[in-house]
Amino acid sequence: MNLATKEDRRVRKTKKALREGLAELLAEKSIQNITVRELTEKADVHRSTFYANFVDIYDLYNHIEETVISELRDIIIVTNDLDSTQCILLLFKYISANKQTSRLVLGSNIGNSFIHRVSALFKDLWVDHWRTVYNLNVPSDKLETYTHFLFSGYLGVIREWVINNFEPSEEELLEIISDIDKNIEMLIKQKFA
Repeated sequence: MNLATKEDRRVRKTKKALREGLAELLAEKSIQNITVRELTEKADVHRSTFYANFVDIYDLYNHIEETVISELRDIIIVTNDLDSTQCILLLFKYISANKQTSRLVLGSNIGNSFIHRVSALFKDLWVDHWRTVYNLNVPSDKLETYTHFLFSGYLGVIREWVINNFEPSEEELLEIISDIDKNIEMLIKQKFA
């Protein structure tokens, strides 16, 4: 084992502790009321270590959000050949595997930028999916309105699921979202095919 591997592990462990500490504190108060001192005490990380990695609490939050967006982008690359229900199932599995981080970016009251960014990630995937499946030759802007509506709804339901401690079950929620998705797809097919 080389020194770089040890450092990478330590850095990952430190960032995970800070992420989890921030998630816990955000469950109690808003981000503007969280101090670096409070966070580092909660995470059992020295303040100088925090400042070696981040400028402030907002920088840490932005780093977390960027990481999640990047990981979701990787999921999208994998889902190119999957139907929409399978894609949503992969999203659920990601959220379930990363509950603390999901609570942080979806369950906190920091703002809606994360929701908008995730929605934009999936928008093109869905437009391409509908065009391929239904052989559509429709301008993107017409289909994008439907995807915006669809993903705002998906993410609203997913956000409530995270806030309600992942209840109902993943399977129940997938069934509800799948039903909604099928109805939207039927509408797209009727309107544009």
